[in-house]
Amino acid sequence: MKQVTYVGMDVHKKSITAAFGRARSKPETMKVTNDPKGWNRLVDRLRTWGVQAVYEASSCGFEVYDEMTARGWGVVVVAPSLLPKSAKEKKNKTDEKDALELRSRLVAHREAGANLPIVWVPPVHVREDRELVRRRLSLGEKMGEAKTVILNLLQIHKVRSIGEAAWTKAFVDQLWSLCGGESRLGPPVRRALESQLRELEFLKTEAVRLEKEVEALAGEARHQAQVKELRKVKGVGTLTAMTFLVELGDVTRFENRKQLGNYLGLTPSCHESGEATDRKGHITRQGPPRIRKVLNQAAWSRVRLDPEVRKDFAQLAARTGSKKAIVAQMRKLGIYLWHRAIEAMKPAA
Repeated sequence: MKQVTYVGMDVHKKSITAAFGRARSKPETMKVTNDPKGWNRLVDRLRTWGVQAVYEASSCGFEVYDEMTARGWGVVVVAPSLLPKSAKEKKNKTDEKDALELRSRLVAHREAGANLPIVWVPPVHVREDRELVRRRLSLGEKMGEAKTVILNLLQIHKVRSIGEAAWTKAFVDQLWSLCGGESRLGPPVRRALESQLRELEFLKTEAVRLEKEVEALAGEARHQAQVKELRKVKGVGTLTAMTFLVELGDVTRFENRKQLGNYLGLTPSCHESGEATDRKGHITRQGPPRIRKVLNQAAWSRVRLDPEVRKDFAQLAARTGSKKAIVAQMRKLGIYLWHRAIEAMKPAA
């Protein structure tokens, strides 16, 4: 009977340390470069039937997954934050030990059904779509940071004569006027403020340009029907819809609302042991924070725009406080959008 070869890989930008062997054999190790030459060396060394490999998700992305699956390996990627590690393991760490530990966890998972936090590997087009949408979200965050820096500068230098920071055109014009020769600000401060305002204008211009790019992406066949359906929900615009869709990737991979809530990180953590059987904590905050950010913004918009949602929020806030109430609205909205996205995929009757 042919046996599976299990491989644990500690992947870095320039190297891969691999520990490999059959389930009940003493594993061997080898180190290769993280490039085509190194990948081929691993494949040549393990020309056996049924290679199953594992490595941790990292900033290296899914290149190793793509390349090794293309070479015939079965590869899974795991979430490092969900792998329990002892204090000793954290302080006594080497690439070889990490590879051996990953291999042993894969063996336990395949041979005995032990839990392994395997992450979903998105197809290439989802990864590419994410880059554009994430960049647009990033620009929004950078604009907020730039505005905060400008307001801090004004406060430090005792500028209180320009009114509230509504960031209207008139307000920005007043800021520019502080950069002129008639301003009471010192020349170095004026130059700093001018630079900050130019940075803000650049970010705004880039945001407008990328907003058009995101709109064009939303109009493509693979997104059009779902985005159109999600935008029918009050408080949900194109950017929110696209963020929700690209971060989820494949909405059908969730079997029920509980799985979705866990992925969104909007379910309460659990601290139950012994006699304590009903001890819930803060939300887990697992999964992509970008979805929680846009769900938070959309949930507050719905509270303002939808009377029914506002009534539901007010009743819950009176019992639990506004913070818990808005989290509940975020979870409800996420589940509702998920159902709408799945419905949009069904062919018209």
